[in-house]
Amino acid sequence: MERFRRITSQQSSSFRPATAIPNRPQHRWRVNDLSILAGLHRAYFGEEVEHTAQLKGDGSARTLWRLQSRSVSAIGVHGPDRAENRAFIGFSRTFLDCGLPVPEIYAVSEDESHYLEEDLGDMTLYDVIRSDHTSTDDLLAYYRDAVRWLVRFQTEGGREIDYSLCYQTREFGEEAVRKDIAYFRTMFIEQLWQGPFDSRSFERDMETLLERLLAANREYFLYRDFQSRNIMVQGSRLRFIDYQSGRKGALYYDLASLLYDAKARLTPTFREDIIAAYLTELERYLPVERAWFMNEFYPYVLIRIMQALGAYGNLGYRQRKPGFLSSIPPAMENLAHLAQSTDAFDGLPYFLELCTLLSQSQRLRTLDELS
Repeated sequence: MERFRRITSQQSSSFRPATAIPNRPQHRWRVNDLSILAGLHRAYFGEEVEHTAQLKGDGSARTLWRLQSRSVSAIGVHGPDRAENRAFIGFSRTFLDCGLPVPEIYAVSEDESHYLEEDLGDMTLYDVIRSDHTSTDDLLAYYRDAVRWLVRFQTEGGREIDYSLCYQTREFGEEAVRKDIAYFRTMFIEQLWQGPFDSRSFERDMETLLERLLAANREYFLYRDFQSRNIMVQGSRLRFIDYQSGRKGALYYDLASLLYDAKARLTPTFREDIIAAYLTELERYLPVERAWFMNEFYPYVLIRIMQALGAYGNLGYRQRKPGFLSSIPPAMENLAHLAQSTDAFDGLPYFLELCTLLSQSQRLRTLDELS
């Protein structure tokens, strides 16, 4: 089959979803979306959809369904942001051409608001982490495999990506970093922190952090959300999703995303093992001075945790989406570990003081219960 097919509205509009959804006004948009997706499925596979199930969403506005016909299961996506859709579809095509394990894109609607992609199943790396049947050795093997693929996304994929498709920003440079800092301040500090806050001292430290971040080489593909819930597990094989927010950037951010994923609760020893595996793989593609790498790595750990805390405040507290506020306590633990065991806060005296207070806050530890 060809890599993907663009289906016109005339081809898809006559199809209806196999699973009925009550025809109440608040559900009409779902019926229309499912009808379009079922039409794409029939036009591409030549089979009527027999079963549909809406899948649990993430932090985005996209809605996803599993569509099953007699012999095929596919994932149907409705994305109201067509620029986001174009980024995902275009990046997917490039990664597939590079031999990277991402979902195949089967069909795209003429207006680019709906598309069908390969069904990778339901098991994520996060599910593996949570399973009582997963040994430490097995988890290490999955993570070592994940970072080997990460290097290829960053280097091989990064050389081929069309960065004009980036729909949020083309590069994780000064403007993007300042947005993440502002997001952390607005959505987390100003919204959730009820203790003392010295704005001038905070801004001074953020200028220092910004300088460190911008000193890194930013000529690689930055996945942006490379974490356990975006890594699918099919037996011993890993597949990767949700890279549509990618842009050009430094190597360190994605490794920080994976290793300081709040709910994964990885131990320091585990992180050290995976960093070593990542650097060994990276050395196959470019020269690496390991001490220098770690010096540039920790500022990116800080900005990643800040961005995540901003997201938890926005999605969990402001938008009341479930599952986000419970990530705040382990994120606070990660900040406390960084303060105690690394030089991440060197030259950031006020931010160190603030993060120490945040990590000791009983209110932040129990915010999920209070909400």
